[in-house]
Amino acid sequence: APDMSARPSIKGSAFLKVVEDVAKLLDGQALSRPEAGRWLRPDDFALLEAEVVISRWYDIRSYERMTGLLLAVEGRGNPEYLRGRGRQTARRLLEAGLYTQLEYLQRTEAARAKSPDERFAAFGRDLRILTTMSASILNFSKWGARPDPELAGRYVIEVTEAHDFPEVLCWTSDGLVNEMAAQHRTSGK
Repeated sequence: APDMSARPSIKGSAFLKVVEDVAKLLDGQALSRPEAGRWLRPDDFALLEAEVVISRWYDIRSYERMTGLLLAVEGRGNPEYLRGRGRQTARRLLEAGLYTQLEYLQRTEAARAKSPDERFAAFGRDLRILTTMSASILNFSKWGARPDPELAGRYVIEVTEAHDFPEVLCWTSDGLVNEMAAQHRTSGK
């Protein structure tokens, strides 16, 4: 197999469900292979036949094409579909215990902080820890959290070095990050 770590890639743990869902559409004959060929390339079809290894890197372009197919066919072109997929991914990764940064949400210090300023500072520390998760899922782009200069009491998550970041990943990342924030609000009571 080619060395995907040299190319913009996504970890199998975040790609597996996309491959499974595209394969289900083809297996269930909701979509024919020629129809799927409007989105997919031969190497994408090969991925549908192989087992996705959660620890392996996969070309982000395959993720982009398969997710684009799912958006068009299942999501009817509505980006909210992709946000929902991102929320599901966050819940799945948390339940599977694959990422210690997500497990950290279950015992966060922000919920135990007393004053609004303490809670805000603790939430910022939590966000900075959580944004490190991107490096375990993507081998490109850098994520960081900082206070929003335009609105007090709010943080901004900034993604840089993101030239190869496909639009479909922007939508799913939005859902994933917002689900992590929702988990954060309900944890550590």
